[in-house]
Amino acid sequence: MSMSGKLRRVPAHELERVRTDEGFRSQLLATKFYHLDVASSLAILPWYVRWPMRFLLRKQIGVARRAEAEARNEHALLNLDKSWHGIHWLLCESVWEGPEPYRSVILGGEEIGEDLGYGPPRLMDPDQVAEVAHALGALSAAQVMQRYDGAAMQREAVYPGDFADASEWRKVLEQDFERLQQFYRDTASARSGLLSWID
Repeated sequence: MSMSGKLRRVPAHELERVRTDEGFRSQLLATKFYHLDVASSLAILPWYVRWPMRFLLRKQIGVARRAEAEARNEHALLNLDKSWHGIHWLLCESVWEGPEPYRSVILGGEEIGEDLGYGPPRLMDPDQVAEVAHALGALSAAQVMQRYDGAAMQREAVYPGDFADASEWRKVLEQDFERLQQFYRDTASARSGLLSWID
C-alpha cells in the first residue's frame, strides 16, 4: 500500500469549521469526485418516466454540479504522491525532524481529527503558510537538488526507497518541489490556510 502526501488549500473563513466539523473535514480529505451522470442513470427507465424525473431533479443536479466545481476550485489540491518524503528529506536532511519552517512544509500545523492510518491530518493557519511560502521562495530547485544523495536517502529509509538506483527520482523530486513551491505561493497570496495529510 502506497503513502501519498496531499495538501489542500482552505479559505481562512473555513478553518474553524475544518477543526470542528468532521463531515466537512472528510469532504476536504476526499480526493476523488464522481460526476453525476443522470442521463445514463435514467436511460433504463421508460420515456414517460424519464422525462418527468429529469424535470424534477434538474435543480438538485445543478446544485450538485456547482458544489463539485466549487470544491475543485476553492479548495485546490496538490497531490505529491510518493515524493513527499523525499522533498522533506531534501529540505531538512532528516527523515522526520528538521529546522523550521522547512520541517512544516509537509509535516507542519496542528493535528486535527482521527488518525488516517499514517497519522491525523494537520492544519496550518494563513500566517504559518505565509512563513513557509517565504522560506520556500528563498530556495531554487537547483539548490534543493544539490542535497540529493541517493545512497544516504536509501540508508535512512526515506520513503518509498530506490533513490540510489532510480535516477528518474531526481527529475520527479525537482518537478514536485517546484509544484509545492507554487502551491504555497498561491495559498499565501490567497491568505488561506492549508490542510495536509498522508493516506
